[in-house]
Amino acid sequence: MNNNTVSNIGLKEFVFFFATLVLVRPIIAAPNLTSGNIEILLSSDNSIYEQALYGIQSTLDHPAKVSYVDLIQSENKDISSYFRELEATNTKLLIAIGPIALKLAGENITKIPVIFTMVSNPKSFGFNSGNICGVGMDISIAEFFKTIKELSPNAEKVITFYSQPEGEFFATEGDYVDLKYKLLFSKRKVSEENFRSNLEKIKGEYDAFIIIKDPLYNRSVFEELSSFAQKNKIILGAPFPALVRAGTTFGISPEYNKLGIETGDLANRILSEKSSCKTEKFILPDKPAFFLNETYAAESGLNVPIEIKERAKLTQLFAVGINLLNEGKLKSARVIFETILKKDPNNQSVSSYLQLVIEKMTGGKTKELLQSADEYYKKGNYSQSRAEYQKVLFINPNLQVARDGLATATFAQSEAERISAEHLARNGKVFDAIKMYLSSLRTYPQNSKSSGELNHIRVSEFSKISEYLKEGINLYSQREYENSIRIFEHILLIDPLDKRAQEYLRLSNKKKEAIQILQAKRAN
Repeated sequence: MNNNTVSNIGLKEFVFFFATLVLVRPIIAAPNLTSGNIEILLSSDNSIYEQALYGIQSTLDHPAKVSYVDLIQSENKDISSYFRELEATNTKLLIAIGPIALKLAGENITKIPVIFTMVSNPKSFGFNSGNICGVGMDISIAEFFKTIKELSPNAEKVITFYSQPEGEFFATEGDYVDLKYKLLFSKRKVSEENFRSNLEKIKGEYDAFIIIKDPLYNRSVFEELSSFAQKNKIILGAPFPALVRAGTTFGISPEYNKLGIETGDLANRILSEKSSCKTEKFILPDKPAFFLNETYAAESGLNVPIEIKERAKLTQLFAVGINLLNEGKLKSARVIFETILKKDPNNQSVSSYLQLVIEKMTGGKTKELLQSADEYYKKGNYSQSRAEYQKVLFINPNLQVARDGLATATFAQSEAERISAEHLARNGKVFDAIKMYLSSLRTYPQNSKSSGELNHIRVSEFSKISEYLKEGINLYSQREYENSIRIFEHILLIDPLDKRAQEYLRLSNKKKEAIQILQAKRAN
């Protein structure tokens, strides 16, 4: 990456890029790269971008080619020629990972969708084009407030320092959401020169301090802040996991692989024309990763609740699972992901990676079954579609897309049976209609339309029960048990609790059985 590129992306983006490049420990190695009709452009080859890339490639339904900004710049004297060539070929969409890639793509691409990810404060890029959308990575300061209250329910005052407008931008949100968490939030503009004196001023006044994304927090400032907060029993929150390891109470950051998964899903929706950039615009992370430094917290005199410790352990466990997956230890990775899902069933990121593990273990069997289930559904063969989804869930009980598909196919089958029942009723086949309504409700008991229409038929037929009963008893007396059974069964379709029909049905079946036994003896 050259100096011109750094100056182009702005100070805030460079600070973020530098922090993630230096501080974040690699988790996932770069996956194999293939060519295709999606171009993925990475701002650099740092580890968190590789995590996002892995998530994207595990989700994409289309082949993709991966490129890096520095390589593109070294191979093209005029960077715009690279983008013109992309638009002139069969490239359908570009995914920009990181702010540098987004800035270059946004300035040079107009004809195809550009999806960004791993970008902080995307509004600052000023793109108003309908062809740009993506997944941001900014975590709401409300997440920090919520955690502070969980760590210390009696906490009242929270503060942060900033030095640049970019830092003030991130901090300002706190002015509007602090009271929701019964906190009073303050932000203060400081410089590196007066940082220490401002720290001394807050001693004994504040319960928590939040480090925000701002160039103020270099190594020396961070170390001084970490020591100060620990000595003065101030909860210290950070936006990067590496800072937590270096010395803060807790940290909250996006799950980078999850951002990749969401980006891949977004690309799939756009390429399948189920959505568009104009519709999607910006997506923000909804379930960030949580990190805890128990040693730092204990030395700060903080008694961390067990639930908070468990939450942090799940994040660590997830990282272990990712490492196992990357090392090809699929069975162990599966055990890890399934363990997490037992404790956190709604964790979509873990669920997606579990699906990836199972795909690798089964040779793509679940994808084949999902495709088959979808094809059966489109043909209206809902029962077979359900069977295919159930096969998928036998392989992976946690796969949400299979659960959703099964639910959709189940309701569709119930509705098809209801419509069939409605048709039978209109044609005067009342009892066949009731049977079909009952089938619809067995398929999907919550089908209120089936329930309502069934009740309507039963009410309209109820007055005829006496007549049917008289006919059935007459047939029973004439020893026409086959016909009497049919009549009594019809009565019970109208009123399942009719005692007389129940008793005569029992007697009819008993007489019929006795005759069959007698006939069998005579035949021998």
